[in-house]
Amino acid sequence: MNAKNKLLVMALSSLITAGAHAATDQGHGKITFLGSVIDAPCSIDAKSLDQTIQLGAISKNQLADGGKSTPVSFDIQLHDCDSATANKASITFNGIAGAKTDGLDSAFAVTGQASGVGVGITDMGGKVIKPGTKSSLSAMSDGDNELQFLAYVQGSTASGAVIPGNFTSIANFMMTYE
Repeated sequence: MNAKNKLLVMALSSLITAGAHAATDQGHGKITFLGSVIDAPCSIDAKSLDQTIQLGAISKNQLADGGKSTPVSFDIQLHDCDSATANKASITFNGIAGAKTDGLDSAFAVTGQASGVGVGITDMGGKVIKPGTKSSLSAMSDGDNELQFLAYVQGSTASGAVIPGNFTSIANFMMTYE
């Protein structure tokens, strides 16, 4: 075999070998990066943007007659705040308000199998934050700020209204700075 033929055989052999390796998929994936640029004095931490808070498996008896579950804390992290731009902030939790009667008017409505309950949000001082109502926050400082809240499940005050089952409640938040 002459040198030209040897070279041709070697080239074809490496192409076949490379093709065999390329056809073997040993794992692949996709990473999508999302975000937004906002005109605000603080950045919102990525983990704070889309949270799931587990409120637990609460006894129907605990929620009877307007009873409440044990509160669960959650927070919203703000980064790189500039108090020269704004040092006062407020937050509004938007969502579907609970029933206007039966003690759930300050709670967020639920969907799912459970009924006769709502989800309440308070600041750390225990002040209830009603759906769609702007709530003032303490003065913002330069750098990082942690906004802390509590969430709980509240039962209706109507007799026998609490029906067991799974539920979901959604509260979107919106920051406002001054």
